[in-house]
Amino acid sequence: MKNLIIALSLFFALGANAQAKKTAPAKPAAAKPVVASRIPNDEAAKKNVADLSNFITLTDERKAVFQELFTTKYRMLLNNGELSAERKVYVSQIIERKIEASLDAETFQKVKANTVLFQSLIN
Repeated sequence: MKNLIIALSLFFALGANAQAKKTAPAKPAAAKPVVASRIPNDEAAKKNVADLSNFITLTDERKAVFQELFTTKYRMLLNNGELSAERKVYVSQIIERKIEASLDAETFQKVKANTVLFQSLIN
């Protein structure tokens, strides 16, 4: 009985291992476009951080936080193919809430009052 359990365990372990090896090569091929399009995302995110930094005073730590936020924004908008209008509005709302959470209330209202800057940051 013990040998039967061991044999079945080995059989299922080898089967699972073979399945894992079959699906592994597909992941690197999907990752290449993200890396290739990351450079424009970083440049656009740096521009957003520079625009925000010119309008309000940001520490280096805050700049890094906003750099990551805007890079994520462009990755969500550009690397997911063609998004519907509803999805773009949803992404804009998320970015707006994260900016609001990252800044104090007074500073956020100041940034939001500058509609040109604010729209460029969330869209």
